[in-house]
Amino acid sequence: MSDKVYNTLFLCTGNSARSIMAEVLLNNFGRDRFRAYSAGSRPGPQVNPLTIEVLQSARLPVEGLRSKSWDEFASNKGSG
Repeated sequence: MSDKVYNTLFLCTGNSARSIMAEVLLNNFGRDRFRAYSAGSRPGPQVNPLTIEVLQSARLPVEGLRSKSWDEFASNKGSG
């Protein structure tokens, strides 16, 4: 089997709930094969508190989660 790790970027508008959850889930369950990120076109000021609550109740990591603009990932365009 290949040791390649695939980068995945989940995009949405606010980057406060669904894309954050997708990032956490793929990082947790696909940790040997995937490195997930998430971002939004108009990110909110914080991750939705209910998202944090749901992830914590599922015993998934929430440390360092934040809403991010997809502009943070644009500088890597064409490098992969």
